[in-house]
Amino acid sequence: MAWTYSGNPSTSDVDKYRFIIGDTDSANPIMQDEEIQFIVDTYKTERSILYQMFTRAATIFARDIKRSLGPQAEDPTERLKFYKEQAAIYAKESKQAGISLPTYAYPQIFRKGMHSNPPYDNEEGGDGYLA
Repeated sequence: MAWTYSGNPSTSDVDKYRFIIGDTDSANPIMQDEEIQFIVDTYKTERSILYQMFTRAATIFARDIKRSLGPQAEDPTERLKFYKEQAAIYAKESKQAGISLPTYAYPQIFRKGMHSNPPYDNEEGGDGYLA
């Protein structure tokens, strides 16, 4: 697996999304090129891609532990918090964009008490069975 960054986000989708999530330091890479390309190929909208990228980065930072040695300490919780907040923003934007659900024009065949034994009398005075 490879990690590359050209320094110009307009050269490729991998560089673009690497730039957006802040994965531009070769000494401390967050995701590999193949991982980013998989997300880009799998999720087609930019909001979905960014949500997946920030969620993946948050997952990576969630594995880090707080370390300290004498007066020096490393606490990855701020990075984790940032990436989780960014993922939540893109999740909210994706939900606001909405997914259209189909509307059904079929008659309603289910009714309250349809499985009652014996069936209840319906309001029209029948025995509760469908005719």
